[in-house]
Amino acid sequence: MVEDNALDAELITLQLRRAGLPFTVERTWSDQGMRDALAAHDFDVILADHVLPGFSGDRALELACELAPGVPFIFVSGTLSEELAVEALKRGARDYVVKARLQRLPDAILRAIKEGEERRRLLQVENELRGSHQRLRLITDSLPALIAYLDRDHHYRFANQAYVEWHGLAPEDVVGKHARELVGDDGFAGLQEQFDTVLRGQRVSFETLAPRRAGPPRYAQVDFVPELDAEGAVLGYYAMARDISELKQAQSLLKASNESLERQVNERTSALHRSESRLQALFESSFQHQNLLTLDGRIIDTNSASLAAILATKEDVRGAIYCESAWFADTEGVPAIVCQAVLEAAAGNASRHELELRLPTGKRAFEFSFRPLLDHQGAVTAVVSEAVETTARRQAEEALRQSQKIEAVGQLTGGIAHDFNNILTVIAGNVEYAKMLTERLGDAAGNSSRALDNALKGVMRAANVTQRLLAFSRRQPLKSMPVDLNAQVRDMQDMLQRALGELVQLEMVHSPDIWCVEVDPSQLEASVLNLAVNARDAMPEGGRLIIEVDNAHLDDDFSAQNPDVPPGHYAMLRVKDTGHGMSAETLTRVFEPFFTTKEVGRGTGLGLSMVYGFAKQSGGHVLVDSTVGVGTAITLLFPRSAAELPQDRKTETRGLAGYEMQDEATVLVAEDNDDVRAYTVETLRQLGYRVLEAHDGASAMRLLERTDVSVDLLFSDIVMPGMSGWELARRALAHKRDLRVLFTSGYPRDIDASGAVGKSIAILPKPFTRSDLARSIRGSLRDGTE
Repeated sequence: MVEDNALDAELITLQLRRAGLPFTVERTWSDQGMRDALAAHDFDVILADHVLPGFSGDRALELACELAPGVPFIFVSGTLSEELAVEALKRGARDYVVKARLQRLPDAILRAIKEGEERRRLLQVENELRGSHQRLRLITDSLPALIAYLDRDHHYRFANQAYVEWHGLAPEDVVGKHARELVGDDGFAGLQEQFDTVLRGQRVSFETLAPRRAGPPRYAQVDFVPELDAEGAVLGYYAMARDISELKQAQSLLKASNESLERQVNERTSALHRSESRLQALFESSFQHQNLLTLDGRIIDTNSASLAAILATKEDVRGAIYCESAWFADTEGVPAIVCQAVLEAAAGNASRHELELRLPTGKRAFEFSFRPLLDHQGAVTAVVSEAVETTARRQAEEALRQSQKIEAVGQLTGGIAHDFNNILTVIAGNVEYAKMLTERLGDAAGNSSRALDNALKGVMRAANVTQRLLAFSRRQPLKSMPVDLNAQVRDMQDMLQRALGELVQLEMVHSPDIWCVEVDPSQLEASVLNLAVNARDAMPEGGRLIIEVDNAHLDDDFSAQNPDVPPGHYAMLRVKDTGHGMSAETLTRVFEPFFTTKEVGRGTGLGLSMVYGFAKQSGGHVLVDSTVGVGTAITLLFPRSAAELPQDRKTETRGLAGYEMQDEATVLVAEDNDDVRAYTVETLRQLGYRVLEAHDGASAMRLLERTDVSVDLLFSDIVMPGMSGWELARRALAHKRDLRVLFTSGYPRDIDASGAVGKSIAILPKPFTRSDLARSIRGSLRDGTE
């Protein structure tokens, strides 16, 4: 490394390490230092700055060519212009890398080393080829056999020294003669069949009497071997005649392969052209937007990536003022920023800017850099503008921020719902108990029974709000099963029409081959109804609501635009209206709980948040597309299931058996909330059950492990400190296999990780009333006796 700047040397070394290249480096910055280094070591590559104190990159290149001509030489400089780079390549440098783009250096080094190896191999092949020719002549001349090469017209193109002994002709006298001149007309006619055979591309071997210059003819073994080109055409043939009276086996077969001078010249010329065009190729193939400007800001050249952004050609922009061109003209305030940046670069000062531009290809974000281009003397000769598009990165960052915000709000709302449901459970139970007592008073109760009814309705409405909060936080228990979206939506048509009213026209589009999905049907219906009601409110003067069901195969391009949606097969349910649409600001908050654009009293702001939570908990996704004044389309995507589509759907019916008791049943209540536990224990005792109580999972296990205690049913909260309800049930069932278990929770945390226990045991959601508790306890005990 010929580099006087220690910081630059460190940056270069860091870049090579970052690229994973195994290397050692020796640094110098003087003539003598370079001479000493080249004399002491063998190097794989030489990296040199162009401007050095008391020394120069050009002199370093001369020393390298003189002392280590086979070692690739690469300029690494911040002051190297295109013209100097091309000139350096002509003088022997292998490549150049601008210090501002050191990320190219590892590839340049590997490419230079590879090219050096190829040059050494070529030189070796050329030397071997010359040696081969010399050896060929030496060998053929040393053999007593006649060896010659003839073209298709039977003219000699090569003959060995043996022709002197056989025919009295020196090899150079034989070349150019026709075979007939050496073997005579009769001899040539006698060999016509063999000549025809070899010209058809077949090897010929035969014995004949061959005349000699002195003495009688000798019996010879003659071989004709055709030479074929790449397409199989015969170019000529080799003729070998051995005196088989002295020789008993063939001595050698000629084999030669020589590239013509013209091909070598063409290849070397092509290599030079490739070297000269490398800079332009790099410029054109770069994914960055690159522009070369004059010092007064006019466009000299621009690459394909930059032109594609404005749908223009080089002829359209060459000579135009850069800051007033189509890249910046339609974006307010940007032309002034660009003009100032170009002026600063022309003065020698580089700058960076993050710009969001309105281009003919759409609104896109870029990170621009403006820097001066210096000649070998350090004078600014031009301005380089480079831009990297950051649109996709910004979209991904925004999507991540939104996802994190939704997740954080979801955790908060889930925790609130848990505590709120515990409170509602106590309120609902006591209100219902008070209602039961007042009903015994008959007419004497007066308006008390009606007031308690209203209070209970209020509790149930509050419970509905908490259920929506749980849906948003993805903590509600779902009963996922195979669902036919066509049938599910079709069965809702009458209900949807009533909800939409007369002003909204409902249209349903079904797919004949819809894929099966696994979701909770009741939550799906609630989601569709929520979306339909929102769409109705967005069309106060009427409009069209389209519910579309179809299959969708999402590819990598779609996932790139929607980072949280992996590619794959999905069943799609889209609800599209012709309402007033939503602004960009509203779209960023559309899934937040309690956020609503409706006036007070017309909505809780939990509809879309519930839909979002249900889709995510079902493994699906929600996409929103809305334009102000045009309408909104909300698309639910559910992963395709391998299950079969359901053939029919049966409606579950509930009787009143849940209010009956099982005699002599003992229930263990595990609940960490004191008020909820007290209410539950009291209610069960009023219903006639024997009741044991535990304030956490560990206490419950100690009761279950006692030999003097017999428990028929474990009624456990899911979220408890220390040991969760899931873990308590697993341990309890391992201890007593015939134990019946019923869960309850206002916030079933980690339901997806509950395993077989969570999937096989029913959950009584909080808040619950006395009748809900009685029915669920009776149902769980009855399942254990059937």
